[in-house]
Amino acid sequence: DYAQSQATGWSPPAPVTPELKAIHDIKIEWKKRIQTTHNEHKREKQRLVVDLHNFEIYRSPDYEKRAYELACLHFLGLPLNKKLCFDGFVRLGNIEHYVQGVPFQQCSIKDYTDKQNPEVTSYIQSEIAANDKEYDIWYRLTQPTPQYQRLQDAFLWIAQLGKHVLHYMESASRSLACFREDFHTFLKDSFSDNRDFEKWHATFRNQVDFRVAVVTYIEYLYKEASHRPNPNQFIGQPLWVECMAKPVTPNNLRKTGPEQTVATPTVYACFKDMYFGKQIRPQAPSKEVLDKQETRKKKLGFLKTPSASLSYADLSKTCQPYGESQVMVGDVVAVVPDKEDSKLWKYTKRNWLAYVQRTQTLDNGIQQLFVVWLYWPHDTNIAKAYYPLENEVFLSDHCNCTERALLSTEVKGKYDIDWCPSIINAKRLFVRQKYITEGSSFVSMKDNDKTCSCHKETTRSPCATTYKSGDTVYLKPSKNHQLLEPVVIQQIDQKKGSVTVRKLLRLERDCAELAKNLHRSNIAPNELVLTDEYSETKSDRLERHCSIRFVSKSDVTTNKVPFPYNRQGAGHLWFISMGLSVKDDQKRLVYLRRLPCNVRQRTKIGLDTKLRGVSLFGGGGVLDRGLEEGGAVEFRTVVDSSQHAIRTQQANINNHTTVCLYCGSVNTFLDSALKGDTNFIVRVGDVDFIAAGCPCVAFSGLQQNPLSLSSLQNASLISTFCSFVDLYRPLYGVLENVLNISSERAGSALSQMVACLVSLGYQVSHYIMDSWNYGSAQRRSRAVVTIAAPGLQPIVQPYHTHSRSDEEVRSRSLGQLPNGEFCAGRQHYPTPFYHVPAETVSSGLPNIGYSTAQTCIPYPDHRIPNVPTRKDRALLDCIPKEPPGCGYKEAEDLGLIPLHLRRKREIGKSYQRIKKDGLVPTITTGASISDSRNGAVMHWEEPRTISLQEARRAQGIPDAEPIIGTIRDQWRIAGNGVDRKVGFAIGLGLLQAVESNDLEFTSTG
Repeated sequence: DYAQSQATGWSPPAPVTPELKAIHDIKIEWKKRIQTTHNEHKREKQRLVVDLHNFEIYRSPDYEKRAYELACLHFLGLPLNKKLCFDGFVRLGNIEHYVQGVPFQQCSIKDYTDKQNPEVTSYIQSEIAANDKEYDIWYRLTQPTPQYQRLQDAFLWIAQLGKHVLHYMESASRSLACFREDFHTFLKDSFSDNRDFEKWHATFRNQVDFRVAVVTYIEYLYKEASHRPNPNQFIGQPLWVECMAKPVTPNNLRKTGPEQTVATPTVYACFKDMYFGKQIRPQAPSKEVLDKQETRKKKLGFLKTPSASLSYADLSKTCQPYGESQVMVGDVVAVVPDKEDSKLWKYTKRNWLAYVQRTQTLDNGIQQLFVVWLYWPHDTNIAKAYYPLENEVFLSDHCNCTERALLSTEVKGKYDIDWCPSIINAKRLFVRQKYITEGSSFVSMKDNDKTCSCHKETTRSPCATTYKSGDTVYLKPSKNHQLLEPVVIQQIDQKKGSVTVRKLLRLERDCAELAKNLHRSNIAPNELVLTDEYSETKSDRLERHCSIRFVSKSDVTTNKVPFPYNRQGAGHLWFISMGLSVKDDQKRLVYLRRLPCNVRQRTKIGLDTKLRGVSLFGGGGVLDRGLEEGGAVEFRTVVDSSQHAIRTQQANINNHTTVCLYCGSVNTFLDSALKGDTNFIVRVGDVDFIAAGCPCVAFSGLQQNPLSLSSLQNASLISTFCSFVDLYRPLYGVLENVLNISSERAGSALSQMVACLVSLGYQVSHYIMDSWNYGSAQRRSRAVVTIAAPGLQPIVQPYHTHSRSDEEVRSRSLGQLPNGEFCAGRQHYPTPFYHVPAETVSSGLPNIGYSTAQTCIPYPDHRIPNVPTRKDRALLDCIPKEPPGCGYKEAEDLGLIPLHLRRKREIGKSYQRIKKDGLVPTITTGASISDSRNGAVMHWEEPRTISLQEARRAQGIPDAEPIIGTIRDQWRIAGNGVDRKVGFAIGLGLLQAVESNDLEFTSTG
């Protein structure tokens, strides 16, 4: 990785000649060979081309930390590469000299004008050659040293890309989107059957989409464009602005000072007493906006809420004693909790309420009451939060059928309750939602919720109600097995309580050898094989539905499996192309023409008319794209303050004509929206879905000062989601953040947010989503909050597709209930797939060693944000690969680190290798191999951190999607958000919810 001339004991292949002497001899030779006519009027210097072979190019010794490091020529002119040096033989005719340490700052590419030939020739000009008074001397790069060959090959590929890009720009204005497909079409038309081009394209894995490569080499491409004879033709192209090439991107972006978080008055009232409340300011909507908001609320069935409600002290006065009267079915009774109950339920200071669903008179005349409990807000997961409606209670799914008997003698009296009123009476108790104790969610109340499941009559078996013949379902694992297995229901026998299922095999796991006979490789884990084998099993082994569709042979063999069935089983989506044929005990696979008619396939996934979405704090769109892939939503407005993030969104959205990208503060946006400004601001009534990834830095466990001004400002932005929901009243919404948002340290911010959303009338669910449970190789956990307007089907937590790894996973929850139980805890149950190991993020990627070259043509993002110094490389070589997960601490304990390399700073997790069979630790916004607090970032085999390519794969970002900015900008965008695969799972959950709504429901409400 360093110039050979710097190696210990190295001797030059020939005596070193000073460059000035070499040029002097070459000029003499040139004058002998070329007969020139002296022209006194000719002022331009004649060009003199000298061959340079057996050369190496490296960084100047002026750059101390990376001096003499071999460098790819396309970096010339960039920071750390303003000046490069070369060693090698210069030759002209019979004159040949070996020169060493020659500095240069100029590089030139020939053959731009030759549009028929795809190849290029490269030249460099040293400082001495540039200052020669007689000749314009250039060194033509021919054959490099074997050590430098890979870097020269990479540069020639990039230089050829530059040639093609400039030719492509000559005919029309080009944006980054043009390089998705059209650029490839241009190249194929220009170089049809050209072997040199085909070889060049094969190095890039014959990809059609060149956007990632263009973004990676944008600075070089711009430099070449600006040095053309007619630069104005090129430098005005939109490509440079979209890719944020440095010369066209201002580096003095206006930095706004500290600003208060804007909130609607209702939301402000909920958050003003939080520890970050002083960072929030209320702003009322204009009269015009308020009218639109009220119209929207009325359309979606939101109740009209009073400005204030009676206190509990006043409400308790409305309790009516029974006296001699009997307790009747339908009454809501008040019960005084005993000491034991009061001790268990920490915040119980009020009477308990219960709906009487049945009564039974005992022999002594006392009534036994069978009730469904009603919960006060302080009995739920929002116990520690401020709740603005003191007269609201929630029907629950908690009955006393299996608890100690409740007698009429324990009843204090009864309350008159308003059930799902159209207008809330501030002087009466009312119920509009049901509280689900398992998971602590709030859903719209239905009339049959007043009867608990214990008392509901069922005439059909659960199996017959849920499943039909031809359904594709999962079968619970039998003993000694761990995975759910997909099958097809052939027949249901209600009397016997059994089902007959058609067995399906997994091609990769069960038929790998047979697949070789059909030359099948790289088999997807979700490809199944149809069999003629049937079995009868108990109906209680049926777990839940999954989706299966037929895919033709041509689509499978050309890697064109329809989306989203090409996602390795994400979303419980499987496909079949082959069946198993057995003849004379010989098994073979055959491609099918279709699936049997009785198999219920799901070929279409998605809505024709999608929800109109708004994205807040969307970053580069990792969550947004995942949600859109679910098929139910299309984002029309994106708000983010980062230019790089907005440009990344622009690069990857599907329909540029329908999306407004707002680069600025959410507070400025909300301020304008509340005032009724329609200039780039979406109007009330035009938003069906809101997604937010509010800044998590304030709640992160890595935050060392949560009470700093910047941290308080970031924390206050959690209210922004609520304010947008309050203003726009979407049908659905989702927010994601770190798990610590539910902690006491975070001031129970999650609890207050849920309380605010519930008080607005929304159905609210929250749960933990671990990325590894949804097909990711990453250990990333997120708290997810979903909302649904009244009466709509809520977004339920998506079922896991993948199990957890063997690494320890500690129990987590999103808070503690008043009775001491934990709510919304991490779940664990059988899944159809094992976890995806960390090593899969490196699948197909070449070994890049220390990654000092920072250039990988097949995968342009296979480079690292922080190239190790010479000392760091020596230390990296000391970290053992076995046992898995070793770091600096283990290496030091084993005596592997020399004294001169030992560190005095905190050790912790520094220089720690990722376990290849485990999970990649959470991708954060930076990757420092010496960081002792964050998770492991060192590759399990190579002496480096994981690359940007591996990090983006861990985040579920497809290889072909560009991320805009420098590599550090790109890493920040990749690590700043939820895992894409989690976003996709939520997106499918949203689709399922929308499809489950009543037929008269439309995507616009």
